[in-house]
Amino acid sequence: MHRRLLAPLLFLLLATMAPTAVAGELTPSESAALRQDVQGMLAAFARGDAELIIARTHPSLKRLAGGDEVYARSTRDTVKALHEAGVTIISDEAGVPTRTYAAGDEEVCFVPRYSLLRVRESPIRSTSFMVAVRRVGAAQWSYLDGAGLLDNPELLWQLLPALEPGVTLPKGGVETL
Repeated sequence: MHRRLLAPLLFLLLATMAPTAVAGELTPSESAALRQDVQGMLAAFARGDAELIIARTHPSLKRLAGGDEVYARSTRDTVKALHEAGVTIISDEAGVPTRTYAAGDEEVCFVPRYSLLRVRESPIRSTSFMVAVRRVGAAQWSYLDGAGLLDNPELLWQLLPALEPGVTLPKGGVETL
């Protein structure tokens, strides 16, 4: 009798656990929507709109920065300083998102970013990526700018400790033209 009760109880326990992410592929429509969403973030940055960036940044970076208010102030100050320094975005394009990677109850993918900037009179080409993160089953993504991870890839696991091991970050770099 105990055995017959154990199986349904075990099933109920497993069914109520939070879903965990598995590595996989985005559907074509998910990929297109994500790319469009990232393009909107890039356009906001080019306009100097720090508010959208602040709203859509993954909470792990806000915590690392010292909380929501500290992160928001820092982001506003950075966007303003870039504008005052004469940094102009000539073009900023989102590429095709990668496959997804498991990160506990979240999933992660990388969206390439191809930028052409002008700093004072010097054109600069930058290749980087955005880290897109969402809860399993959710539609909305939050983001981390991958530029800061190029020289410090271990930071990604500090921000997302449940990210599966062995994930290779996309390549990036900066070139003065």
